[in-house]
Amino acid sequence: MGIFWNMYNSQRIAAGQARAEQGVAAAEDAQNRVSSLEWKVDKLTLINMALIELLTAHVGLTEAQLLEKMQEIDLRDGKQDGKPPETVAPLCEACGRTYSKRHNHCLYCGHINQNGHVF
Repeated sequence: MGIFWNMYNSQRIAAGQARAEQGVAAAEDAQNRVSSLEWKVDKLTLINMALIELLTAHVGLTEAQLLEKMQEIDLRDGKQDGKPPETVAPLCEACGRTYSKRHNHCLYCGHINQNGHVF
């Protein structure tokens, strides 16, 4: 019985080690994704800061106007949660199917989306 018990424990240990290695790999992958997102957020922050300074200097936009517009956009979905409202994918004027977010033409009929938006 000792041999079978040792084999059973060896299998459990091996399975535990494999799961631990999978967990380490998943954690490293998550850390890489977080680092990438942090870099993107930092870049977008710099872009926004530059845009605000340019608009303030050249157009006369005030911080109060900016905050007011931010609140207006935030409330478009009916809740003030500090998040932009979800965008609804536009429908193709030719066939009625939704446009892909990654293309400005309909993947089904080829019609060009003339009403594209930045976001």
